[in-house]
Amino acid sequence: MLEDIYLEYLIKRKTDGKQKAIIAGIIAAAVIVTLLLLYLILGLGYALAGTPFGSFVFSIGFVLIAFAWYGAYLVMNMQRIEFEYILTNSALDIDKVLAKKGRKPFVSLDFKEIVICAAVDDNEHNAEYKNVTPAKVYDAVGDKSKGGIYFVDFDSEGQRARLLFQPTYKLISSAKRYNMRKIFVLE
Repeated sequence: MLEDIYLEYLIKRKTDGKQKAIIAGIIAAAVIVTLLLLYLILGLGYALAGTPFGSFVFSIGFVLIAFAWYGAYLVMNMQRIEFEYILTNSALDIDKVLAKKGRKPFVSLDFKEIVICAAVDDNEHNAEYKNVTPAKVYDAVGDKSKGGIYFVDFDSEGQRARLLFQPTYKLISSAKRYNMRKIFVLE
């Protein structure tokens, strides 16, 4: 009889070029909005100087600028992505954590029911990875440059799906206990 297993790991996704471009675009948009609002504030503020609306325009304009930068901060912060891997016996649940606040389920599978699990760079067992195109791919890899990437092919809603992730040796070897013939661990 197998002991119960519970393992939990948090993997931070490395910021890639696409995310850096999004952040640069957000900053550029915030700068443009700030300049437009300053132009509007100064133009209307001086036109309405001496009237009760003049100081109101200045106040509202600066509040709008503060909101624009706060919104930019929130959207940039959403680009910080982490994945939490939770292995409970043979069940793997991966949650996507955005900005260390919002958490939503990303993918769940049972290692007892998979088609294959092997390292992407394991030439002996990765023929499925190279030759089979799944209907859906779940990418839960933190940093591709560190290696150690595994793929898991499994059935999801009647179609083949693939999970790419970076498990620790302990996680993948613990999962192997539940499906020795279909999980291949690199030593």
